[in-house]
Amino acid sequence: MGRNIIVAEPLSQEKLGALTEEAERLGFSVLYKPGSAAENLEDAEIFFGIYDLGVAVPDNLKWICLPTAGVNGYTTIERIKSGDCLLSCSSGAYGVTISEHIIMMILMLMRRIPEYLEDLRHDIWRNDRRLRSIYGSRITVLGTGDIGNTTAARLQAFEPECITGISKTGIRKSCCYNEVLPVTELDSVLSKTDLLIMALPETEETVGIIGSRQIDLLRDGAMLINVGRGSAIDEESLIKALESGKLAGAALDVIRHEPVTKDDPLLSAPNLLLTPHMAGQRTLERTVCRVLDMFTEDLKHYAAGEPLVHRVNPDRGY
Repeated sequence: MGRNIIVAEPLSQEKLGALTEEAERLGFSVLYKPGSAAENLEDAEIFFGIYDLGVAVPDNLKWICLPTAGVNGYTTIERIKSGDCLLSCSSGAYGVTISEHIIMMILMLMRRIPEYLEDLRHDIWRNDRRLRSIYGSRITVLGTGDIGNTTAARLQAFEPECITGISKTGIRKSCCYNEVLPVTELDSVLSKTDLLIMALPETEETVGIIGSRQIDLLRDGAMLINVGRGSAIDEESLIKALESGKLAGAALDVIRHEPVTKDDPLLSAPNLLLTPHMAGQRTLERTVCRVLDMFTEDLKHYAAGEPLVHRVNPDRGY
């Protein structure tokens, strides 16, 4: 068997040609199977694309590269846990597109756009709702990875009062925050927060990290944005806080059970913007290029027997 790479990630002919040329230079052949996660696995050493979690990882497969930032479910696969099959992801490719989505949602909520659009649907011409501004706001970013850091950097241009980052360790790795605190300090920060932005991976520590107690701790009239994983929020408590006015608004690009069903109470929650997990989809050219560049970069390291730059740590969960 040759050293084959299954490329299941859809690529343009130009990008596929460039990847094929680089792979062949490094001693690999490309089998292009767009959208397929199960064909010709027995002939492959590397898989690049969305791997079907329902398909066993064969012994010949030595590396799975996901084009996504999230790795939910993959870190529990035995061959990945043991290190027999490497796992990498594309965390770092989505900061630009998701940060723009976050800012869009913040501005829509603060400028009360959903309410004004609803007025117009009912032939109501009104322009006197009280607006809010990012300027002077106290912002907390829960999750200081690529998405959180890129968002914080862009938000600084709006001149908030402060941006506080919350991470697992509290180590400050970016100058875009006024301070970075460990997650153990989260509760103390929430009471000073006007806007909470969540950009967390799903791990044992992040599931349910924002429950009823944390929502109660937020300042009255605070807003919440979540683009990480739906499992991080107690949705029932979030809905109650929106209904009571405790929270002035929320925007979710991720929810606990996707896709949303027609009877989901989230759909009738007031002042809630709900988008279908599209903030980071690979439909922006810049994202597609970055994902491919990251895979190509690691392919060079793999061919040279060097550690992957974007390898996932199964124990850590990201």
